[in-house]
Parts: sequence; structure tokens; C-alpha cells
Amino acid sequence: MEENKEFELNLSEETIAKLEAYASKQGSNPEDVAEYIIYEFLRNQLHIIEKKSEETGVPMKELVNMQFARILDYLCQKDQN
Repeated sequence: MEENKEFELNLSEETIAKLEAYASKQGSNPEDVAEYIIYEFLRNQLHIIEKKSEETGVPMKELVNMQFARILDYLCQKDQN
């Protein structure tokens, strides 16, 4: 696998709304929060996501988007505690 493999985020409206709300709470903007999630979490998980995609036949971009949403949910819950 290439180290700098590119992927495209196609977030649902619900995830975008959560991203905007979380960014606002953090005094940030959605782009910075998305970049943080990508570089601090997703980048290190891409090889696992790629393997899961190969095993299940689910497109990698779909799995990446699902994982992004899970990480955002985790950050939102963590922020509430």
C-alpha cells in the first residue's frame, strides 16, 4: 500500500451537521476538525480499512467515511464527559 494513499470523504448530512456542531463547540472550523481526524486517526488506520475492504468487498471510500463518522462520534462523546 502506498504511504500517501488518497481518499475522498463523502460525509452524510448528519455527519456534516455533527462536524459543524463539534467544530463550533471547540472554537474551530469544520475543515480543521476534519483535518485533525484524518491526520490523527484515519491516516494510521488506512491499512486496516484497506484490508477490511478487500475482505468484505465494501468500497474503501465507504469504510473510510463510516470510520470518520465513528471517530467524530467518539470525540463528541468524549467532549461531553
